[in-house]
Amino acid sequence: ELPDSVVACVGGGSNAMGIFSGFLDDEECKLYGVEPGGRSLELGDHAATMTLGKPGIIHGFKCYLLQDEKGEPSPVYSVASGLDYPGVGPEHSMLKDMDRVSYDVVSDKETIDAFFELSRLEGIIPALESAHAVAYAIKLAQKEKQSSILVNLSGRGDKDLDFVMDNYGMNY
Repeated sequence: ELPDSVVACVGGGSNAMGIFSGFLDDEECKLYGVEPGGRSLELGDHAATMTLGKPGIIHGFKCYLLQDEKGEPSPVYSVASGLDYPGVGPEHSMLKDMDRVSYDVVSDKETIDAFFELSRLEGIIPALESAHAVAYAIKLAQKEKQSSILVNLSGRGDKDLDFVMDNYGMNY
């Protein structure tokens, strides 16, 4: 059977489009794109393009974009280096405008908590990018207790292990 919800992290958006593409025609399946809320929602402290950006041009295409008053891409930040991009693929912009995908943010703290929780409970070390989706799925599961949630784990966390241990330690 179809999951009730599909959750994936969104930076530039390719991993999320990969998983969402299989469910776009299944209206009963909710799609959630999760962006990095970073340290705060102040400009330069996050990369929440779909949530806080507005239409603009980057790399020759129109999309939602975090930008300054001149329309130039703004500085962005994420604990996950693969998500620190001020724009997003045009497909995501279209899906947002169609209200087919819901976009939301999780903070660095929620992301790191989810990284450790999945690692400790399941023995799966997620990439920090994917840990954003795990964090959102945890919150979603607490709200919708009897639903099935498919979480896209788009990368292995062994690439992030040194960074996490150096910055958060084993006792986090």
